[in-house]
Amino acid sequence: MTVKRIKYISRFAQPLSGEDITRLADAASRKNAKLGITGVLMTSGGIFFQILEGPPEAVDGLYAAITRDRRHTDVLLLSVEEGVKRRLFPDWGMRAMDLDAESGDRLEPLKAILSAILAQRQVMESLSGSLERAVWGAMADARKE
Repeated sequence: MTVKRIKYISRFAQPLSGEDITRLADAASRKNAKLGITGVLMTSGGIFFQILEGPPEAVDGLYAAITRDRRHTDVLLLSVEEGVKRRLFPDWGMRAMDLDAESGDRLEPLKAILSAILAQRQVMESLSGSLERAVWGAMADARKE
């Protein structure tokens, strides 16, 4: 059976403690087990990064719920993979990794990558806003001609 895999990043809507993240991951793991979903949740500096994989309908439904969840803001879908033959996390209903609670230099690049992805999102939003204004301006000029 093939599965769907999505990756997304978002910001915490409000600060979460390490205990909050653990409770969230434990609840997600129980729910995901019922849905046939596996994955990983990584957090750092107020950022969620998650990979979800499972039956397409279940993954789509869960992602839609996440976009409406008040614990998330600035949700950005990073990738969608259809027809995946092998899960990356077949034994993890939802494994949480709180990078802020972990120690070690090996995790610093992961923290930097998460921050860079979020910074790129802000650049994309700014550029798309500029593009939108330019298109409207061009349309207005074309109407004058």
